[in-house]
Amino acid sequence: MIELLDLPNELLLAMMNKVEPRVLLFCSIIGIGNNRLEQLAIDKCRSIDLTFDYRQSPHEQLMERFYSHVLPYIYKNIQSLTLTIDHLSDISTFAEENCDGTFPKLTHLKIMLPRKCHITGTTSTLGNNMISSMHGRCLFSVLPQLSGFDMMESSLTISAFRCSRFMRSIISFELDEDCVLPSLAKDDDLFFPQSSRLTHIRITLLFLDDCIRLLNQLGSQLYSFAVSLPYPSPRQNSNAMSRIASISCPYLKELTITSYRNIPQYERYIVPLLQLSVPHIDTDTIRQSFFHQEQSVACVLDYFNNDCGQCQIFSLPFIGTRLDFISNRFPLFDENKNTFSNVTTILLFDDVKPFEHDFFVLVSRALPHLKSLEVFNRLEQQEKPATNLIKFPHLTTLILYDIHINYAEQFLCRTHLPCLVELLIHYEPLSTIIAQHPEEAKTNCLKIEFLHFVDDVSTDPTDPLLDFFPSVHF
Repeated sequence: MIELLDLPNELLLAMMNKVEPRVLLFCSIIGIGNNRLEQLAIDKCRSIDLTFDYRQSPHEQLMERFYSHVLPYIYKNIQSLTLTIDHLSDISTFAEENCDGTFPKLTHLKIMLPRKCHITGTTSTLGNNMISSMHGRCLFSVLPQLSGFDMMESSLTISAFRCSRFMRSIISFELDEDCVLPSLAKDDDLFFPQSSRLTHIRITLLFLDDCIRLLNQLGSQLYSFAVSLPYPSPRQNSNAMSRIASISCPYLKELTITSYRNIPQYERYIVPLLQLSVPHIDTDTIRQSFFHQEQSVACVLDYFNNDCGQCQIFSLPFIGTRLDFISNRFPLFDENKNTFSNVTTILLFDDVKPFEHDFFVLVSRALPHLKSLEVFNRLEQQEKPATNLIKFPHLTTLILYDIHINYAEQFLCRTHLPCLVELLIHYEPLSTIIAQHPEEAKTNCLKIEFLHFVDDVSTDPTDPLLDFFPSVHF
């Protein structure tokens, strides 16, 4: 017989690489008294990911052992740490009690929202922040959800953590795109008072004011800055724009500004920030840079009946993962060239023409990796084929916020969605479809774990509707 310790290191490492979550490997080997296995495991501790754990998960004892028996052995080796907000308090407490508040070699920190169902561990996309009052605005998307913890306990946790000694060694800091970094309470407060080494930041800030304040504080040390802005304009009565001139970013090589909302007064608010990454270059030079790139670019103009229009500019092949407000008039889908094959999230919007069955066939072929689909269209379909099921093999999230009932029927009855676990819809159309087409809708409803109603419906657990959703947890 060949025992484990008879195997060469290369084979042992190959076996270790197959253990998931990695923390299970560490808890199984570190502290058992075998120096050879411990050293092999410790050498793999440079990157730690704790996002597999979630509230009420079966990993409670595993995590207790990790903090008590494993972390004391490995904290000096950790260079990269990814964790959810739920772990911030525990990791900070350990650092304060055992290593002067920080991990000496830790340079990269990534904080994520807890997105897993507390019963099954299935990851969700949508939360309870549907922002329904905002949907009257022109071209407004449900996503991102934007969990801004201003009035929640988590706000205090994040604010305390970003100011703690744990941040002293951090060079690169990332925060979940759907999590808004809390605003500062006072003008003289600092976003990261302990982070003199911080050079790379990827965060979401609520208003443009916060972005300008952060750059005034840290601009002189930043090499890259990526920010998502839900509201890409200053607060009312703000003097933020007057402070842009005082921002200095001599080392900034990469600036990314993302907004999934309309940007009012783009020239006034956004262009001055874009100039920060290319000092002393005027606006016209920035515009001309688009025309000097060797990469192919396509432009799409579209107009709607709600008095809105848009101009979309795409680099080809498209390297992004999201497309917003795509209508029937979008000409760039080409299943043979795989132009948009990287796209995993799409929002379809049209108030001029209904989305017919053939359009969804084209989308399914052009976007083979689609995971999240949002539909806005109140116009009744004119063509309703009884056969030829469409298949979205990887779609997990379906958002039917503002639709004609046809589209609910299209997806629940005439589309194959083997991975669908999350549905956002109005109660009445869902109830009608299940009453009229129970057999056709049953298959796509079986695996749904997260059922969100747009209307403020308090679902009775005895509601017969829920019989079609045996996996849903309330």
